[in-house]
Amino acid sequence: MDFAPFVLARLPPPPARVLEVGCGSGELARALSAARYEVTAIDPNAPEGEQFRRVSFEDFGEPGPFDAVVASRSLHHIHDLGAALDKVRQLLGGEGVLVLDEFAWDRMDDATAEWYYTRRNEPVEGWRERWNEEHDGLHTYDAMRGELDERFRERSFAWLPYFYRDTDADIDVTEERLLIDKGAIRATGFRYIGEPLA
Repeated sequence: MDFAPFVLARLPPPPARVLEVGCGSGELARALSAARYEVTAIDPNAPEGEQFRRVSFEDFGEPGPFDAVVASRSLHHIHDLGAALDKVRQLLGGEGVLVLDEFAWDRMDDATAEWYYTRRNEPVEGWRERWNEEHDGLHTYDAMRGELDERFRERSFAWLPYFYRDTDADIDVTEERLLIDKGAIRATGFRYIGEPLA
């Protein structure tokens, strides 16, 4: 489920120019740089390094065009989603690609919550109130999808496991995938690839 191989398989060939939004500790940016891409990776807490910029996407001012914009678990946090996606489209020009790894927190249901909180050794009772409070202000899947569809044409989309990433939960990605495939729990992760609409 590693994001780097997924991204590398879907980018134009190097030395394409790539913008990573919300780079965190910089692992993906370093992998792309090692593959000879020209990478600019932004995050308010970005590490030191030539390809890194300590800036929010809203305040990012370097000019495009970029051949790709990549974002992992950052879109649902951006306050003005429409304005951010307009900026992505502008930075990409007409030929670029948007690659997203995202979290649809609002797809949590009773069966998924019972499984997830049990794996965290936490009480299931009252989960919805806690869950909604923890994710208050984050964009829902429908909100993200609606804004994307206004600006981008989908190239590919897939629902995927997400909760295995939680280090406080005893969850294996293979188990999560099997439970999703059986319909026992809901997928809350997704990967989306799109290109700007004309």
